[in-house]
Amino acid sequence: MKLKNNPNEVFTYLVESVSHASKVNLSKHLCRHTEKKCDKQSRIISYPMGVCSVNTNGKKPIICPHRFLEDQLVFKNAALEAFGTLNNVLLFSEVKLSNVGSFDFVLVKHKPLSDKVDDFCVVEFQSDSTTGTGKLVEALKDHVAGKDVLAQHYGFGMNTYNTIKLSYIQMLIKGQVFEKWNKKVFWVMQDFVFDNMVNRFCLQNLTFDKTLTTQYHIYDLKKGNDVYNLSLKHKYSSSVANLLKAFTHQPTPPLTDFIAVLEEKINLRLGMLFI
Repeated sequence: MKLKNNPNEVFTYLVESVSHASKVNLSKHLCRHTEKKCDKQSRIISYPMGVCSVNTNGKKPIICPHRFLEDQLVFKNAALEAFGTLNNVLLFSEVKLSNVGSFDFVLVKHKPLSDKVDDFCVVEFQSDSTTGTGKLVEALKDHVAGKDVLAQHYGFGMNTYNTIKLSYIQMLIKGQVFEKWNKKVFWVMQDFVFDNMVNRFCLQNLTFDKTLTTQYHIYDLKKGNDVYNLSLKHKYSSSVANLLKAFTHQPTPPLTDFIAVLEEKINLRLGMLFI
């Protein structure tokens, strides 16, 4: 039986939830992770695009980075890994560094009763994104109208390859900085994205070594009565050299395969004539 593509969480509750809280969030377009109104927008609808995660191919990819904010769990896990404590730790968002870029979040451990930095680490969120998002918006509209979207298939897809291409470059750029600083950067994502990255770049040697500065915290969504909850599933780490080796040693497809594609286009007369 073909698996259906549809929303999994809408305004931070299960789409099948009938609880009072889920109805309030749906009517007021609230996000329980930011404790504010959802800020994702679409040109197709007048209210926020409040789909947090979707169902596709038996997986539940998170498509909104705010989804990782649940109960500050990812920050607590990163702080304990980096500092071994939650004491005297502050969280800052969107911290910029010239020639490197912006960091999603920085956890700073300061000296007791002081504004002096004792240690710090960076936390980067990597959610996925969709293609054919208009179909997902259609699903949201159906859900708002009270239709059973889980029984329907909507023609959106996942943009995972583009997601990992962009994030991988950031891992190389930021990873070099943090290796030189000997400070940790935590990449927070689901196994749906992480496994895709590992397979596409043929990454190897991804065990867990707490001494390495590039760390991966892989989370999963575990179903409860009314909501899904984040759960830390795996921890991995890598050196920048290992990431760079995979990036520069990609397998080269046979030239004959590309020639065959071009000849097929010629046969179908798909080219543009030069006059």
